[in-house]
Amino acid sequence: MIDSAATTEGGFGPSEPAAVQLFNITKRFGDVLAVDDLTLSIGENKFFALLGPSGCGKTTTLRMIGGFEDPTEGSINLHGEDVTGLKAYRRPVNTVFQSYALFPHLSVFENVAFGLRRTNVDKGELERRVAEMLDLVQLSGLDNRHPAKLSGGQQQRVALARALINHPRVLLLDEPLGALDLKLRKEMQIELKRIQQEVGITFIHVTHDQEEAMTMADTIAVMNKGKIERMGDPAEIYEDPRTAFVANFLGGSNLMPVSVVDRAAGSVATADGTTIFVPPNSLGAETSGLRVGVRPEKLNVYRPGSGDIPPNVLTGRIMDASFIGVSTHYVVRTSTAGDLSAVVQNLTGDRFAQGEEVSLGWHPERSFVIHDD
Repeated sequence: MIDSAATTEGGFGPSEPAAVQLFNITKRFGDVLAVDDLTLSIGENKFFALLGPSGCGKTTTLRMIGGFEDPTEGSINLHGEDVTGLKAYRRPVNTVFQSYALFPHLSVFENVAFGLRRTNVDKGELERRVAEMLDLVQLSGLDNRHPAKLSGGQQQRVALARALINHPRVLLLDEPLGALDLKLRKEMQIELKRIQQEVGITFIHVTHDQEEAMTMADTIAVMNKGKIERMGDPAEIYEDPRTAFVANFLGGSNLMPVSVVDRAAGSVATADGTTIFVPPNSLGAETSGLRVGVRPEKLNVYRPGSGDIPPNVLTGRIMDASFIGVSTHYVVRTSTAGDLSAVVQNLTGDRFAQGEEVSLGWHPERSFVIHDD
């Protein structure tokens, strides 16, 4: 079920044009449909993420916004102006690629100044603006170094400074953190968000990394097969994914087919007749084709006979227990819903062993409902 109602993104009033608007954009490469009739609006001064697996159309969408690909059908507006068909250099956007594409023979200063030199800015203005950009990306004092002498994170900052120095109105980021190791990637997630807030322009970030998107973006659009399946702020999408694809792509999910028992009470039944409860307003009008989902970290594991177990309870046996530092990941085999995952914080030394009989409990409000389409 495509979240067609969520193809506009807030942050602009009725008289203020969106930073980016796509109208019925379709892109074909021969017989391959890469982007399928996509309509999307992105507000000014937003950090917006296009999230999805390889081949879902997110990079193609970004390249069409940047002018590197022409849509087969549809039109593209930037700040109210139709730019469909305009070359990339004529659009008020700039792009940071995963490869950074720095000039190896030029210093940091000259890499950042490259775009300004092409506009014949006088020397004093050029030096002032380069210094401001290097300060923004926290590279002051490295003006004379060459890219080969920089770390991966520093090279990325140079690429950002070079992309921002001509004051684009939209910055496009094509998997910019993919070449960094985990520690640097996490540091740069925070830095990218800080830079976006300081420069106050729209960032559109393409990534397949769910954590990256959730850390930085104000709004996430989850793409699948050329369409947007779900769009909203990170917490909203995570708590109410609406489709099985989004539920499983954006974090792990336990999904159980159910049928409605009492809509007003929010009660549903699994295939073997076990009753569980969900928020009543999540059920909609359907009576079949429903699945209840619960995130692994929302499940608690109890020994049989424990008190204070929440209303939703399934019993099973632990098939695997993986200690991962701050938490333990359990796989519990139930007769009701098959194998379920539970992630339990290690707040005490008490853990459960493989083969142990346990109960899984969770509160109704921690459930979400997927309406199969």
